[in-house]
Amino acid sequence: MGVKSRRAEYAALTRAALLDAATELFAEKGFATTSIDDIATAARVSKGAVYHHFPDKKAIFDEVFRVGQGEVLAHVREEATAVDGDGAARPPWQVATTAVESFLGSYVTDARKRSLLRQSAGVLGVHRCREIDDELALPLVLGLLEELKARGELQDVSITMAGSVIFGTLCEAATSLALADDHEQAGREASQVVGYLLSGLLKGAA
Repeated sequence: MGVKSRRAEYAALTRAALLDAATELFAEKGFATTSIDDIATAARVSKGAVYHHFPDKKAIFDEVFRVGQGEVLAHVREEATAVDGDGAARPPWQVATTAVESFLGSYVTDARKRSLLRQSAGVLGVHRCREIDDELALPLVLGLLEELKARGELQDVSITMAGSVIFGTLCEAATSLALADDHEQAGREASQVVGYLLSGLLKGAA
């Protein structure tokens, strides 16, 4: 039992090292110019160890992108809580704008995430990128809308449709700022545009 646990622990550490190395290389060199050998060398493992965990380079990028998106959304979830520290409900506009600014801000402040986002559609295809976002991000958006509706702070609209529109707009905004030369300015403009969209959905928006 102990041997198996040690093997599982070693495998997990190896996989984590591969993803860390691949994240750096994909973000700095790009997917096309990064080889399996490069990833193995950076992670200090054998090439065989890479193929033990991943069938090919595209699968590695898929997991790197998925992990990165998960980190962004974990940050959004932490920042956009619907209550203050003392348990008091926050105004709906504050909840919504905090979520938007946190999501877009993750790409403004992190060059690696911008680089991976720019490459994602070309490497994985638009459909796969949407699958990842639907799995990780859309439930968060819908959950926030459900909470606001339960508090009587959302207009009488379809949550499913509203969530899809907001989510799609956020994805487009994030991609646009990742492609922009001045990503900070693009981030501010994107937050403003999404904010105008949200203002029409929330009761009592400032």
